[in-house]
Amino acid sequence: MPETNASRKTKIFVSYSRKNKLFVRKLNDAIDQNGIEVWVDWEGIPLSSDWMAEITAAIRSSDAFVFVISPDSLKSKVCMDELELGIKLNKKIIPVLYNEPEKGQEMHPKLASTNWVYMRPKKDDFKATLPKLIDAIQTDLGWVQQHTRLLQRATEWDIKNRNTSYVLQGSDLEDGERWMTESTAGEGRNVVPVQAEYISTSRKVAVQRQRNLTIGIGVALVISVLMGVYAFMQRSVALENEKKAISSQLTAVANEHIAATQQAIAEEQKKLADENAQRANAQRSAAEAKIYQDRVGELYTSTLLALDAYQRLPNFGDAENILRKNISLLPMPIKQMDVGARIWTIMSSPDSKKFITADSAGKACIWSMEDGSQLSCMQHDGIVYDVAMSQDGNILVTGTEKGLLTFWDGNSGKQVKALQFDGTIWELWLHPNGRWLGVGRHNAVSIIDMENMDEELSFPQKGDVKAIAFDGTGAYMAFGTSQGNVSIWKVMGSQTIAGPKHTSEVLDLEFSPDGKWVVSVGADGTARAVQTMYGGQKYSIKHGDWVEDVTFGPDSSWFVTASDDNTVRVIDTATGQEKLRMAHANFVQKVRVSKDGQWIATTGYDQTVRIWDSATGAEIMRIPIDGIGSSIRFNKDSTYLVAGDRAGHISLWDVSQLNARKGVIQFSDFLHDALFSPNGEWLTVNSDDANIWLIKSDQSVATEDNRQKLVTANGLTYDMAVSADSKWIAAVEYDSNVAEYDRVILASVNGTKKFFLSHDKEVINTVTFTPDSKQAITANENGLVCVWNVENGEKSHCFNTGSVILSIAISPNGKYLVTGLEEDNHSIVWDLATQAQVTALEQVGRIKAVQFSKDGKLLATGSSEATIYLWNVEDGSFIRAEHTLLVNGEILSMDLSPDNKLLAVGDSAGYAYLFDLVLDQEVARLPHVDKVTSISFSPDGRQIATVARKTVLLWDAPSIPLVTRDKLAVIACGRLITNFDMTKWKLLFFEEEYRLICPNLPAGKN
Repeated sequence: MPETNASRKTKIFVSYSRKNKLFVRKLNDAIDQNGIEVWVDWEGIPLSSDWMAEITAAIRSSDAFVFVISPDSLKSKVCMDELELGIKLNKKIIPVLYNEPEKGQEMHPKLASTNWVYMRPKKDDFKATLPKLIDAIQTDLGWVQQHTRLLQRATEWDIKNRNTSYVLQGSDLEDGERWMTESTAGEGRNVVPVQAEYISTSRKVAVQRQRNLTIGIGVALVISVLMGVYAFMQRSVALENEKKAISSQLTAVANEHIAATQQAIAEEQKKLADENAQRANAQRSAAEAKIYQDRVGELYTSTLLALDAYQRLPNFGDAENILRKNISLLPMPIKQMDVGARIWTIMSSPDSKKFITADSAGKACIWSMEDGSQLSCMQHDGIVYDVAMSQDGNILVTGTEKGLLTFWDGNSGKQVKALQFDGTIWELWLHPNGRWLGVGRHNAVSIIDMENMDEELSFPQKGDVKAIAFDGTGAYMAFGTSQGNVSIWKVMGSQTIAGPKHTSEVLDLEFSPDGKWVVSVGADGTARAVQTMYGGQKYSIKHGDWVEDVTFGPDSSWFVTASDDNTVRVIDTATGQEKLRMAHANFVQKVRVSKDGQWIATTGYDQTVRIWDSATGAEIMRIPIDGIGSSIRFNKDSTYLVAGDRAGHISLWDVSQLNARKGVIQFSDFLHDALFSPNGEWLTVNSDDANIWLIKSDQSVATEDNRQKLVTANGLTYDMAVSADSKWIAAVEYDSNVAEYDRVILASVNGTKKFFLSHDKEVINTVTFTPDSKQAITANENGLVCVWNVENGEKSHCFNTGSVILSIAISPNGKYLVTGLEEDNHSIVWDLATQAQVTALEQVGRIKAVQFSKDGKLLATGSSEATIYLWNVEDGSFIRAEHTLLVNGEILSMDLSPDNKLLAVGDSAGYAYLFDLVLDQEVARLPHVDKVTSISFSPDGRQIATVARKTVLLWDAPSIPLVTRDKLAVIACGRLITNFDMTKWKLLFFEEEYRLICPNLPAGKN
């Protein structure tokens, strides 16, 4: 299946009997591999007063309720209570039959009346049935996810005594009302009463809020008048007191003190009122910034609102979080130009120092790539559809709708020569040797000799030739017509080979860089591939609407399509299989790939330019533009991007921050960890193909040929560790079907030794090495910690901690062992020698990552509640630092830089973060396509390796822009073009006096 980008993961709740735990583990792993988040109570929540609250919260936040049917689950009161909750909350119920019910066994009517998914052992094919379960979960997903979201918010509102500050507002309210209306359109779409009351109350509050605003202005005016009268009266009292003071000095002193006290109280109250007003306004702006952040083309609005909140309330955490996400997506604008007419094409000069635009007003203009200054413009009669430039940059060629092919001096802009053809000239393409120019025009293809600027050959065609291209060697030329025909011309032999036949016009085509493939796209909604030498058609890829554009990656192994079905698809060239799919909010018109193949740029009707990671599909940049995007172009080293739109705007952007990413290592299966060896020589990676790999650390793109397979496990491997001497690797192995494979694999890097460290078939969660590399330490799900001799794999000793351990770390001096726990909201510090507990470190949530600094002075603990606590270790006090570091999802991975100045964190929200440990603040945020399961510094601190899905991403640490809190507002303003215009200001701030939020930027124009 292709990987997709979703706004949030689908969540399900699984109800089952603990006697069926092995099957449910297998089911959980399979569903998780399909990108669905599963909530399972593995150990059983204690039947206390909190049990119902936790179960209810889990079911409420889930999109579907999966009930595993077996005789044991049907007998279980807990399972029946969970089922009743799911039904009460109107959750989609999906029964999965694991074991047949006993004869005559009573079954809940809801289970009996709902279609079952059959997954019986030895009777049903688990892998074949799994897609049916996934389809059942995903059916009507949009409505279901909105049901879940509204139920959570409605419940929170109900719990908070229906406080009106929790009601829906703005577009959220409109979406909620639309959702409730749509509930009548499908079977099984039921609205919970509290949802209906919540939406209804939200509308009433919205109406009342508008009324109150009007009333409030009047009341404020009355109060102002009364305060004036009061002030005047107080003045009279003061004068009277002054008269009395003449006769009584003591009374005067007393009155003076009273007056001073009253004045101080009044000033303090005014200050408090002003602060409360500022806080309220800041919170309002931050809330609106979050809403606009997710709206198409409104990233600038979101950023200005967040800046307003940040200015009103300095260091406001919510505003800072929004700003950091936004600036991670926004590049630095260099210049905005406007030619007043639709941009048809943008091309770069051979030296990449200039770019050329062609527009519908008949202009072809040359611009500086460095600063966007206009160097020259050539005027034509009619639309200029395309331009081409000679290899030395001295000649510019333009083609118009009137059939005029004009040659211009590329430096002075003066006309050199012109050729007149019948009908429109659609596309120009220069031969790789620079001698010939291919011209696609009305009913013909022409070959122009660039030396004498005359037509050399002509091929009559039926229909307009809107797409033409030479391959990289110049041996072949391909062209496509408005009749849907694709032809391949062998240049030297004058032989023409028929290619694919579209059922409508061909809109674009391109050769692969190696010349072996041609892909054409068209208005018939297909992309069709042909092997250049053989002609015909190799395969066709159906899209949901017109396919507007196509381009290849630099190694020819993949190509990208842009379609009016709103999608951008990455296709494997050899097989035609879809690798990735990304989405815009409207028709996608153009796509380009950077020279190094790391980035894909797209634009279209949603008035955004987006840059995607070609390896993962992650959205790396999102740039709002002022019209329908019509053309885009990277410069040679991907430091600049030019975009043009149908309204005539041209934008030049500095995207050099992309170059912080230095490499990509792709795998065919999902990955867990990627760790640099302490000696810096290699990177070790474990993948779901059950292999542990060694990759030389200087390989930024590791192919199958330069990867060394160290170990092949029987099951999947999870947590992994590398010894300090770089001689050993340990990895947790888990197999849901074979308990004897629940163990740790300990292997020497030279391949001579391998041991299996087992906890008597109990599941092991984590592993690490002692600093001297002589021992490995393992911890299982029941809290047992065992110490093993590395050289022979023998167990030294074990001790029981009594708690489920998720993570462990050992201090650099070998004195302390820290265990991060699943329950009880804390981690524990142990004396490794005596096995005695030193202290407990309180922190809400499951402690999924613990890490010591390299100098042993600091301990970082990361929680499932998105918090990171720092603890002082140097004096043995383990006193918590003043500041809490925050991220946006569960902490999944952490590492500290070798100089102990930076903390790198990966979370479940799809970001890698860098925190400055001197300033105790975030300084960088790197977007990923999915949760970041691993993050690791190289020993010299110059590289960072991160893992998301099937990819290891390598980052050049010194090239990552670090944004400290005191520079955040300035840098955010530097990513914008203008302030709000007056219309937008009034919409957002009502009657508040207009001001420039970014003083360095002009006011927006209405």
